[in-house]
Amino acid sequence: MKRSLFLIIIIQTVFIFISCNTEDKILNQSSFNKIGLTRLEYNNPGLLVDLDVGFKSVPMPLDFDGDGDYDLLISESGCYAESGIFYFENISGNVEMPVFRYGMKVSTERFRLGYDGAFFEVSEVNGHIHILTPDRVGEKLLIYKDVPQNVFWDDNEIKLSTKGPNLLPQNKHSYWKLIDFDGDGIHDLLCFAKVLFFLKNTGTDENPKYDEPKVIKMENGAVMGKDILLTSTIADYDNDGDLDYIGVGLFSDFIYFENIGSPQKYKFKSGKQLVYDNEPIQMVSKYGYTTKAKAIDFNNDGSVDIISGDEDGKVSFIKNTGKIINGIPQFMQPKFFQQEAKFVDFGALTAPRIFDWDGDGKDDIISGNGIGNIGFIKNISNDELRFAKPELLKSQGEEILLLPEGANWGYTTIDVGYWNEDSLPDILVNNFNGNVVWFENIGTKTNPELAAAKPIEVQWKGEPQKPEWVPGKINGNNLLAQWRTSPFIMDFNKDGLNDLVMLDYQGYLAVFLRYKKDGNLLLLHPQRNFIYSSGEPILLNQREGSSSGRLKITFADWDGDGLEDLVFSSKPAVDWMKNLGMRNGKMVLQYMGRVISKTLMGHTDGPVVSDFNKDGIPDLLVGTETGVFYYWERDNIDITTTMTTTGKQKPANYKYFKR
Repeated sequence: MKRSLFLIIIIQTVFIFISCNTEDKILNQSSFNKIGLTRLEYNNPGLLVDLDVGFKSVPMPLDFDGDGDYDLLISESGCYAESGIFYFENISGNVEMPVFRYGMKVSTERFRLGYDGAFFEVSEVNGHIHILTPDRVGEKLLIYKDVPQNVFWDDNEIKLSTKGPNLLPQNKHSYWKLIDFDGDGIHDLLCFAKVLFFLKNTGTDENPKYDEPKVIKMENGAVMGKDILLTSTIADYDNDGDLDYIGVGLFSDFIYFENIGSPQKYKFKSGKQLVYDNEPIQMVSKYGYTTKAKAIDFNNDGSVDIISGDEDGKVSFIKNTGKIINGIPQFMQPKFFQQEAKFVDFGALTAPRIFDWDGDGKDDIISGNGIGNIGFIKNISNDELRFAKPELLKSQGEEILLLPEGANWGYTTIDVGYWNEDSLPDILVNNFNGNVVWFENIGTKTNPELAAAKPIEVQWKGEPQKPEWVPGKINGNNLLAQWRTSPFIMDFNKDGLNDLVMLDYQGYLAVFLRYKKDGNLLLLHPQRNFIYSSGEPILLNQREGSSSGRLKITFADWDGDGLEDLVFSSKPAVDWMKNLGMRNGKMVLQYMGRVISKTLMGHTDGPVVSDFNKDGIPDLLVGTETGVFYYWERDNIDITTTMTTTGKQKPANYKYFKR
């Protein structure tokens, strides 16, 4: 009996030893994702990250759970696939920068609050919290009463005066707020549209009767809506007893209009830009139209602050310091709220690549985004797949932000690979303007360091090719590509030199072959060397204007036959083309159809092939417009699509066409 027990112990020990030594080859798959396409999780307890609801966040700060501190209800308004109202619980209490629990949806699926899920405002009337919004078609003004108790069920119409201009539906992009604007103790109605309107309540709070709207003008007679985006941020910011106003500039800066009148009679001065230490107060996401600012004394210090959402889906706290300089209240720069980490997120419009960036043997995520950053999301897996907080990559010590002058977005789409011949991975980037550059890695394998960006140059045949529509301008022999298209590094002709593959100026899939001359690496004029069996070159995007470009591409052996297939973004999400081999120096591709059938987002997604669990079966990671990543880990290499569970995928019986 003792001998048998001793033998069992030896066998168990040998098994554990073998398991430990094969950990780097095949991780514990039982703890990896085996349930189809899901959102990738940090799986990192205790990690805090920027609070993020998805795409185009509109915050509603209020005590939703009735425990005496401010929580956040946030409308995710921009993504039609995942829109709704999310509850972020304040788990720190009454502190200036609380931590929030990750968001839980409190609305029904695809629910949008009022018109477009973005144009609403919280009003407090005699201790009751109501939300006002135009209805979904912009024809009626709705009031959702007693929101913490009723959530969004008790909706009623507010009757407006039939006299004067009808503010709906021509001003459906409008905010409405109940507030005592003229100091008579009764809550009036303000409309923030192209200009500000005052609708005096000549009734009572219980039985309101609103006069016809009157335009609010400044002391110089001008209206307040020129060159700013009107939001419902009206409050006593300078603590002098009357209501001031703050509007949002076109590039997410803030304009302050001081009220030098009285609580009974307003008199607004012309607007002045809010600054802190001589720098404009400005959101990180620069698209002013989606900056949704709300006025509230969030930290209960007696000065009205600003809580603002942005296009990136994040929510910022803009603290009012209580100081006044030259008549202007002093606000601090926006600071992102923090939340418990749940789903891996790198801001809106993520465009990921998979690469072992820090040389530790584990594949990391490197990604571009809508703002114009490039992020490093470190893989810290052991027996479970888990990730660290995103870290912004730097060039020459400064965080990378490829935001062209005058642009609201950066739209960085990237590839990571060996662009020169020094065995260190570099980064190629396309941006909003379509200017393709590369960041050379001048560090080490385990400690990458990026030099300043350099343009990609092409040895053109004649004049450089320029897309018919693109925001940027061509300079010399620099490559000006279609905007928002990803570059891809691959040795197309197997000559030992990495080439560049991406959409050409007309939307065809093309290769810029590499060659050496006098010790220098150069790129040839693009060639449409990707064809269908018929010999026809592959047009990946035939759309025009701002709908041109946009596609993200990657090559990987998706079906296990030893040839690299094309996986690319499309509608509803991701498609693929099978590599049938080379013919006369050209790659023959066959359209197979969809990889995943679920519509993830409205913008084109960013697919990339991964193998985090190192089982030899390529999996799929997809960056989306909300910033999260969808992940599909396959059990079987023969299953190349989520649309079927048995047998190999057959080619689509229709030709690929960019929808």
